[in-house]
Amino acid sequence: MKSYKNLFWFLFISFSIREKGNFKISIPKMDKKQKLPYTGKGKLINSGEFSGLDSEEAKKRIVEKLEKLGLGKKKVTYRLRDWNISRQRYWGTPIPVVYCEKCGTVPVDEKDLPVKLPLDVEFTGHGNPLATSESFVNTTCPKCGGPAKRETDTMDTFFDSSWYFLRFCDPKNDQAPFDKEKANYWMPVDIYIGGIEHAVLHLLYARFFEKFLKDLGLVDYEEPFTKLITQGMVLKKWVSIRKLLQGLGLDENATVGELLEKLKEKGYLKETP
Repeated sequence: MKSYKNLFWFLFISFSIREKGNFKISIPKMDKKQKLPYTGKGKLINSGEFSGLDSEEAKKRIVEKLEKLGLGKKKVTYRLRDWNISRQRYWGTPIPVVYCEKCGTVPVDEKDLPVKLPLDVEFTGHGNPLATSESFVNTTCPKCGGPAKRETDTMDTFFDSSWYFLRFCDPKNDQAPFDKEKANYWMPVDIYIGGIEHAVLHLLYARFFEKFLKDLGLVDYEEPFTKLITQGMVLKKWVSIRKLLQGLGLDENATVGELLEKLKEKGYLKETP
């Protein structure tokens, strides 16, 4: 958002200069031979007692010095952004809320949970499928007993997958999401394997859920996964299909049979007796 604001003001000032001529901005010229500041890793210079240290080691030493002087301390910042969990889709967990003209927004009673997805829906490709189910939408207010409308948005599937592994620890429990002792016994997960996008999406949300559950006293540990392996890192070498075909003298229209024959010719495939 900040970059958009900067762009807006740049355009505004530029327009004012061109149209009114009542602005003067002095922009310093940079010598083309002038080098930009170095921002990578390396050795510190002109840094007092920290001069000569490797930049990574210097970070730790500087923090230690600040802690000793009482001027600061080391802190881990979790870069979790605001997360919109609602979706206008059928697949997902219904949000247990109803809207009453008299009482306003009212949560569904705990005894009526979970709210289940209806089967009498129409998938037209337009709008929210849940809104087509009258038996689902039209309900009664838990507070006053009057007519009410049910929320038709569902939760993002990441909301469920951020804690489903805990349900695996205790799948038949009909009194609670999971038993604390069973969760503490089986968790954390030894290895988390997924696409690289999980590092900033599902993995981050799952860690947030786990820390939240620990604060509630439902588990005794903070991290849900011991080790992360992204799928791209498991492979020894990534192979471009297009380059492979070119190397074999084939193109993208080649059949599987032609590809197998070429691989045999090159000695990449051997028939087993």
